[in-house]
Amino acid sequence: MTANLRRSLQVWEQTGRRHSEVLREQQEQEGGSRLGGALRYPSTVILWVTCDQDVLDQRLDRRVDDMIERGLLQELKDFHADYNKQRLKEGQLADYTKGIFQSIGFKEFHQYLVLTEEEQQTKDGRKLYEAGVAALKQIPTANTIHTHHCPQGPFVYPKHILLLCPGNMADDISFPQVPPVFALDGSDPSKWDERVRLPAEGVVQALAEGREPELSTANMAKESPDVEDVNRGDKTRYECDVCERVVIGEIQWRAHIHGAKHRKMQRRQTLLKENSKKEVNV
Repeated sequence: MTANLRRSLQVWEQTGRRHSEVLREQQEQEGGSRLGGALRYPSTVILWVTCDQDVLDQRLDRRVDDMIERGLLQELKDFHADYNKQRLKEGQLADYTKGIFQSIGFKEFHQYLVLTEEEQQTKDGRKLYEAGVAALKQIPTANTIHTHHCPQGPFVYPKHILLLCPGNMADDISFPQVPPVFALDGSDPSKWDERVRLPAEGVVQALAEGREPELSTANMAKESPDVEDVNRGDKTRYECDVCERVVIGEIQWRAHIHGAKHRKMQRRQTLLKENSKKEVNV
């Protein structure tokens, strides 16, 4: 059962109404939009701690390496010994959409885990292990532990839902009622006070006193070309063969092909091709 379906059933159980009806009612409220209802608290402000994409990629890579060093692979091997071997004997296919198999690592290391201990020590076994590590660092999910597609979620949503929507535009339901967004650079932890804590305190203090904060908001102006693109509702479909994903809209497509993840995947593909050519020549 998907999360959306589960939520719709919860709404029906709690209200006796269809989820779509509740959403439509919220959207039609004063200050509502296609994204939902009006702000519950009108004095809301968003403090968005950002990070340089390359720095974030490095942190996420280290996080995966740390998980492996702490015993992730051994946990997967132990579970495989307890369950997966019996499943293979019975000829059952692995379903990574249910239960424990949705957890991090099972799908990514499947080909490695089904090898015997002797095969895991071979050159081919090592390649499958390294492929599992690489796949683990590129899992497309919104969970912060599931790594490199995670940055896309936290960055894309603020940019295309919050930053490109300059506020509650009169007679224009395509834009939501958006509070001011203040971006704070958390790329360098050693400068946290200087770049994050103190500017954030200044913003909150100024707004509490009815003053204009010294820090400019990250919200784009209404006349921005990107805002116009969002208003048009661009549904153009783009397919990225490198990252094996579909992107909707020209703005998102431009952001994707110039993004750090796309460039990293291109470098990895080039490296794999070069290694394959070397093996053939040998």
